[in-house]
Amino acid sequence: MKKFLLICLLFNFILGISQEKKISFEKEINYKIIDKNKTDVFLKTFASNTGEFLTKVNIKSFPMYFFTDALGTSAVGLEMNNRLDGSNALFASMFGVGNYGYNDAKEEYVLESKKLGTKETILGVPCSHYLINFKLKDDERKDKEAFKVCIDEKSGYNNLPVLKGLIKFFDRKTIFKNSDLKGFILKGGPEKSYDKDYFVATSMKDSKEFVYFDHKKAMVEQQRKHDSIAIAYKKEEEEYAKMDSVYAPSDSAAVVADATYPPSIAPYGEEVYYIPDYVSEYKKNNSEDGSLAIANLPNETLWKGLPKHCKNLEKDIPAFNNKELKGHLKNYVGQVCDMYLTQTTNHTVGIKITLDEIRREVLYLSEIQDKLDPSDKKKLNTYLKNLD
Repeated sequence: MKKFLLICLLFNFILGISQEKKISFEKEINYKIIDKNKTDVFLKTFASNTGEFLTKVNIKSFPMYFFTDALGTSAVGLEMNNRLDGSNALFASMFGVGNYGYNDAKEEYVLESKKLGTKETILGVPCSHYLINFKLKDDERKDKEAFKVCIDEKSGYNNLPVLKGLIKFFDRKTIFKNSDLKGFILKGGPEKSYDKDYFVATSMKDSKEFVYFDHKKAMVEQQRKHDSIAIAYKKEEEEYAKMDSVYAPSDSAAVVADATYPPSIAPYGEEVYYIPDYVSEYKKNNSEDGSLAIANLPNETLWKGLPKHCKNLEKDIPAFNNKELKGHLKNYVGQVCDMYLTQTTNHTVGIKITLDEIRREVLYLSEIQDKLDPSDKKKLNTYLKNLD
């Protein structure tokens, strides 16, 4: 019976993978947070032209990822082959980021916006100032502190849902009604200290990043897992009330064990392993000198785990008579350096893509040997031989 259930779980898991869609991001925007306490928080967001956003928040060097689309915002994890894992919302909440608030009544706020008539220019882009008020529904006396933002109203990207999604995640007692305000936020902060405490876009560039994700499926699974934990939590409180003493751990465990799990979700303690079918793509003519993770290390200490030549990659590669050789060699060595980064727990290296690039360049370097003049051939082999 157990083997049959595992087969069903695996079957449903694979079906779930097939529902994933590829989401391509056209823009990469970095934000910096300025405040008097010098909070160690950095934010990067990737934007698609179809309304999806992937936002990375670094809190004291701990990265958290959030995916936002028309369905809402969910905490996610970045896994192998650019797939997003939607189970991180549960993990983050269990460890104190946000609060499930089983017994706390949620407060519904109405988001009201007012255009102020003033402007400023950020990254060469003019933006208009708006004041955002969070009015408690049916109670005009209780407001959250007003928030001031500078919005590019002409932008094709609307990241207001990202802001609301992050606020809802870190303040789970609050829910918002929809607002008609749209545009791209370039700067924001509390109204009273907007010039001292704020976040601001510091760079914006084109992106070729992409992910695979089924947000609807992830949200359903998150809610089901949340409900299972809520059942156990409620049972604990009932036992405390009855016994007025420390509850028996087996009671709570029994509730979780008896909880009904849909076929697509494995109960805690049981893992379903999955790897996508291998597709041979490494011979495709991708552009050499591809995107290298070592070009944007989030922490300087990571260099300690990489070969020394990775840090001086551009400078150490010799000049060749063959004009194409240097680009291919740099890409090969750089992609190998990227693979060393996969030793870190929260790396963002696309492993299959990187391996494909390495295999493609190895093939190129092997085939080009007989076509090189003696000088280039000697330089190439000496460089490869002396890599640490």
